[in-house]
Amino acid sequence: MFVGCSASEDKKETKKKREFSVPVQIGKVVYKIVEDQVRTIGVMLEEKRVVIPSEIEGKVINIFSEEGMKVKAEDILARIDPTDYQLEVERLQHVLDSAAKDLEMAKSGARPEVRKQLEAKENAAKSSLDLALKNQSRIKALVEDGVMAQSTLDTAMDEVNRSKEELRASQANREAGLQAREEDIEQYIAQIEGVQKQYDQAMLNLEKTVIRAPFDGVIIKKKIDQGEFAESKTPIVEMIMSPKVIAGMTLPQRYRNKLNRLEGIEIYIKELDITIRLDKEHCKRIQVIPDANIYSGNFYLWIDLPKHDSRLFPGLTFQANLFLGRRKNVLHVSSTALVISEKGTVVYIVKDGKAHIVPVHALNEKNGFVEIKDFTKQLKPDADLILRGAGAVFPEVRVKIVTTNL
Repeated sequence: MFVGCSASEDKKETKKKREFSVPVQIGKVVYKIVEDQVRTIGVMLEEKRVVIPSEIEGKVINIFSEEGMKVKAEDILARIDPTDYQLEVERLQHVLDSAAKDLEMAKSGARPEVRKQLEAKENAAKSSLDLALKNQSRIKALVEDGVMAQSTLDTAMDEVNRSKEELRASQANREAGLQAREEDIEQYIAQIEGVQKQYDQAMLNLEKTVIRAPFDGVIIKKKIDQGEFAESKTPIVEMIMSPKVIAGMTLPQRYRNKLNRLEGIEIYIKELDITIRLDKEHCKRIQVIPDANIYSGNFYLWIDLPKHDSRLFPGLTFQANLFLGRRKNVLHVSSTALVISEKGTVVYIVKDGKAHIVPVHALNEKNGFVEIKDFTKQLKPDADLILRGAGAVFPEVRVKIVTTNL
């Protein structure tokens, strides 16, 4: 005989199913004051690191720097053999002096070479006239003594007259040649300017034979030895600005636009058990490096430290907290209320005895509470938030509120 369930039993079973409910504990959302901060790690960097090169070529005759040595700005680090550069300066100085004399002569009227030629012709004419006068006097005495004929004296007198004419002509030519000529003056000025540029460069090269420290610092590496030949741009020493270091760190891109809210930074160096605190005013000196790391997406920032601490050195790692100010009335829920579902992170609230899903965006967690973003604006202060049992519920399931621990 077949035995089945009665109709009344079926109704009872259906009623039980309808009355099924999930036991849950509820609570309220919480509004907190949040002090935003970012934690990161960083490293101490030398404020300035440079390689000092030779700017000219030559033999290194002196090295005055050793690794680890402290130097002051303008201290001599090395010397290049100055012999060839000194000779070039002296040669160009001689050319300048000569060109200056030629200019003065040009300003007085004639080209130097023309003036010399005209003066030589005038002197020759004077000598010829002197010789002709002496010859005339000698012949005149002989004519008076009856030794020579008058015709010989006449010839000698003609020679004197000719010599006088030549002298007058050479003097006139010299005076005409001494008249100033503008084009000659301009030519000599241009020549002097060109030589002056060469001289200035030669002097600069001579100065560059002495290699000096560009700032106060520490020599960290000697790149060349005494006696070696240095080409132009050959590294001589490598140095860092001393003794100051700066703090370098990285942050995710999402914090880049929040740095204007920076209230302070706390740096902790575990190796030395040192804590450095930077106030809001000092944080204004922060330097953001524009290029982000293409792999991590992080950006770099540097900040100088308020005062020098001799214990700090490049390469020290540290932990940093960046304080980005306070926010009031920030929505939080208990971490037990969060559920990871197919729809993402959600919480449930109770409405009319049933569970209603509320999608949220979870942010920072602290002391068992999570800051969230409620995009649907359902989490009102009076909402009944499911704190425990949320993992067992689903949308529209009936729930039973209990007070005992689940």
